Amino acid sequence: MSKTLKRPEELTMQQHAKLSPSAAKIWMECSGMPSLASKVPYRTSLPAASGTLIHSMTEMLLKDRLENTTLSEYWLGRTECIDDYEITVDEDMISCAEVYVDYVNRRQKELGAKKKLIEEKVSVNEISQHLWGTADCILINEKFIEVIDLKSGKYPVDVERNPQLFIYALGALARYGNEDMTVIMTIVQPRGFHKDGKIRSYEISAPNLVDWGFNTLQAATTACEEPNPQFNPSKETCRWCPAKDICDSYKNLFGDKT
Repeated sequence: MSKTLKRPEELTMQQHAKLSPSAAKIWMECSGMPSLASKVPYRTSLPAASGTLIHSMTEMLLKDRLENTTLSEYWLGRTECIDDYEITVDEDMISCAEVYVDYVNRRQKELGAKKKLIEEKVSVNEISQHLWGTADCILINEKFIEVIDLKSGKYPVDVERNPQLFIYALGALARYGNEDMTVIMTIVQPRGFHKDGKIRSYEISAPNLVDWGFNTLQAATTACEEPNPQFNPSKETCRWCPAKDICDSYKNLFGDKT
């Protein structure tokens, strides 16, 4: 029997979710990851810090915080400190931001979207209290919700059945949608090389998305919250895992390789 999502009350977000949507591809395969990752101090990388800055640039433009100037005029050559990295904005970063902003603005017009939500906090408390995150952009009209995610890196990311976007979409559907809507999920990856192009989308009906949430996703979150969650190391799962350096299962499978 299909369930329905309840609209969340006020969202109270900490800085990082235990079950982060961005790491869903890992913890849905390896339920031991979240508890082990909580023991690792937060750390980032230069590409991640650069991505954070690009997201800030797009947010300024999409929220109309740049008056009488262009993105390039304001940002090009500026140096910002992000997570202890000093980053100088170059033409490539400007281009990446502009491709994303242009797509968001075009889709807003095509959909006739009544709402354009930028850096929107979403949660799926009906499934887990630890499941929340920030969606880059959500567009909403009477029939559609489109969740748009900017990927500033070069490693190709698939949009089809992408659990990170599914979680964002569930949160958006719970707060703003209904069971008659179609949900579109889009990845904009200007600097990536993917067989489906730099902008790619995937559609799913609201009932099918909710069924995924209350079956596949809920089973995964329940497994993560067990007292003794299971570890399931693999080359793909461990590739981006923040806890692999202290993971015995990883070391047993791969030795000292990183």
